[in-house]
Amino acid sequence: MVTVSIIIVSYNTRKLLADCLASLPAGVGGLASETFVVDNGSQDGSPQMVRADFPDVRLIRNARNVGFAAANNQALRSANGRYVLLLNSDTRVHPGAIETMVHFMDAHRKAGYCGPRLLNADASHQPSARRFPTLLSTAFTLLSLGHRFPHSPHTIDLHVMYGQRRPFRADWLSGACLMARRAALRHVGPLDEGFFMYFEETDWCRTLAKHKWQGWYVPSAEVTHLGGASVGTTSDDRPFAGANPHYWIQSSRR
Repeated sequence: MVTVSIIIVSYNTRKLLADCLASLPAGVGGLASETFVVDNGSQDGSPQMVRADFPDVRLIRNARNVGFAAANNQALRSANGRYVLLLNSDTRVHPGAIETMVHFMDAHRKAGYCGPRLLNADASHQPSARRFPTLLSTAFTLLSLGHRFPHSPHTIDLHVMYGQRRPFRADWLSGACLMARRAALRHVGPLDEGFFMYFEETDWCRTLAKHKWQGWYVPSAEVTHLGGASVGTTSDDRPFAGANPHYWIQSSRR
């Protein structure tokens, strides 16, 4: 029986994707797993690389970029694992990270989804566990008030309150590496394809929470996320830097 199905959506990220895939065996450890790569119309040889260098990976090729949510859903329909892991192609999974998240979920039966501690390329902390956004918390974030008022209910970044070294409950975990329980997904369905990119995982987590599934931050599992550094998400007060504000507002209103 497959324990975890890993889904990676890629768009012209050949080298990053190769490094990500190479990191998976050590991250999975002894678990039974399957890996999907959904290629969104890449022109950089990514599909050819996957077929040549990672023949066990299940490759889904799209003729065009259908978006992050739709591409993940393509693989979700074929996934067989007790858990599903959405993983960005610009990540490097540290040894044992995926296995650690599975063991945590097995031990916390009310946990419907969880995420690891994310690190930047220089090994510095990358915020990844947050409250659900609201219109008021959006303004609070844009005014960089999180560090001044760490215990405010409008401070989205929960690391400001709880730190980064112990597990804690979180509304929303970063979609760069997000594990969900298959049993929970039977209640909520796939990602909302109305989100082309950004905040589809926020909406998914919100739906899971409405069905009484808990979200958890699991820092004993570590994953390096290179893209976070490139778009400036290393700031605790600007967790949405680089994202189109339209998606941010759309998510906060749901």
